[in-house]
Amino acid sequence: MPDSTTAPARLPVAIMAAALLAIVGIVATSAYELGAFGWHPAREESAAFSTYHLARMALSAALAGILTAALARPWLQSESADIAPLWPAEIRNGVMVTAIAAAATAILVWNPALFHWLAREDNILEWLSALFVLAGAIFFLVAALRQARSPLGGVGATLLRVLIPLGFAGLFFLIAMEEISWGQRILGFETPDRIAERNWQSEFNFHNIHTDIAELVYYTGTGLFLIVLPFAWPALRDWRPLAYFADFIPNRSVAALSAPMVYFSYGHWNLVPIQMLVFFTLFAMLVFAVGAARRGQVGETRLFAAIALLIGIGQALVLAYGPQMLDVPDATEFRELFLSAGLFAFAAYYLFDVAPRTRTAKQV
Repeated sequence: MPDSTTAPARLPVAIMAAALLAIVGIVATSAYELGAFGWHPAREESAAFSTYHLARMALSAALAGILTAALARPWLQSESADIAPLWPAEIRNGVMVTAIAAAATAILVWNPALFHWLAREDNILEWLSALFVLAGAIFFLVAALRQARSPLGGVGATLLRVLIPLGFAGLFFLIAMEEISWGQRILGFETPDRIAERNWQSEFNFHNIHTDIAELVYYTGTGLFLIVLPFAWPALRDWRPLAYFADFIPNRSVAALSAPMVYFSYGHWNLVPIQMLVFFTLFAMLVFAVGAARRGQVGETRLFAAIALLIGIGQALVLAYGPQMLDVPDATEFRELFLSAGLFAFAAYYLFDVAPRTRTAKQV
């Protein structure tokens, strides 16, 4: 963890300006669309490609590009002691997940019925997603209990080594149980009338009370955490408010595993935050690849170049073949699979890398 006496208290001006520009762009565009067209900022619908939508897509790409450029410098250095090479196992895991995402895209193109079957409730994708996140909850719980048995040394250490991991464990458990409606279809209990009246699918869960808002918050929040934050970390690591939480920053291996989630976004493509996240992830993977090439890391270069290519081609195919999906939300189940894999990997890194040795520096 950086020394709090030397860590700067302010963010660099370029990063603050780029982040503010992105936020203003999202808010202003969403407000304009709501006022001019009556389009709710959180909605799920077929992707549109009118002149206006194409112009907004260009704006999203520009804003994402500016933010990426503001954060990219540390990754592009030819030599950096702060950026350790990925392990061979991390590269293999990234290749495997990339291949699975490519296969899922191929299924959409050649067999939409199979794509729909895989995305059905109580099928393999939903259960894998829930099990990944539930395993992550267990990892954080084990880490918190393990660290609670050792001397903590004050309120700050208790917060960082016990309370925050317990918070992640609770959050992951909540996500996993919401994914399977708290086991309703397994246990066979009825949804209480007051919940059924407000729930869009009459299920025993809370996220379907306002599904569109819940999905926008979930997909945007996890995208920021699993992809944007790992990319931003080298540029922000000396910023005092963030430096204390270094052990809870996902690394770029987690970003690689999570990246395919962004392009399964047919039903949410018209939403500005989701669109910007796709472009940011594409640009970030390219920066990772160029930086690895400059450091002579051939396997890592190929991995991130392949992920960038997958995102570009995959998003184009999802948008082109999205209309043949049997149900618009089908793609979101695939998105949640890769999202859950990223959360699982983040929790696993914390348990097996940080918690055993109470490390304070995080590999990027």
